Amino acid sequence: MDRRYAIKQVALILGGISIAPEVMAKALANATNTLAAVLADNLILLAEMADTILPDTDTPGAKAAKVEEYIAVIVQDCFPPDRRDAFWRDLAAADNQCKALNRKGFVDCDLVQRTAFFNQLQQEAKDQPAFQQAPSFWITLKDLTLNGYFTSEIGATQALAYDPIPGGWIPDMKIDENTKAWTPMF
Repeated sequence: MDRRYAIKQVALILGGISIAPEVMAKALANATNTLAAVLADNLILLAEMADTILPDTDTPGAKAAKVEEYIAVIVQDCFPPDRRDAFWRDLAAADNQCKALNRKGFVDCDLVQRTAFFNQLQQEAKDQPAFQQAPSFWITLKDLTLNGYFTSEIGATQALAYDPIPGGWIPDMKIDENTKAWTPMF
């Protein structure tokens, strides 16, 4: 591994941690203008992809949380121009790859075809070198989907047990299969 490259990556990560919340807050506050600039077909495709990653179960899924809007705003307003353009190109390329595999676009595929396609993208992401300039489209899409969902009101209050005023730490708290992350103790 190249030491200079590793040091640059660590510096970018640490810098991003300190700047990211402020940039994201500004971007999400002015989402209407940004969403108007995104192609409607891209939003539909993102909604279907995000909902395939996090479908409705006993809690609402990614589409109900409007994760596609979160992804579009973050990509448009927070990604650097080269990475933003690459994301939209890769989204179109993924849909074309799905068309080549299933003879129809991702939106028109059924759940089995979507899952098989996502498994293929996952395998391609695993086969890429560990240290490359930017993560694969699949990794970026999954990260944005999870981040968008679990920071949404639906994700934080229904999938997780949001507690606005958390209590103390209980080291021997009983946990079972029904215990959610961020759980209130009592």
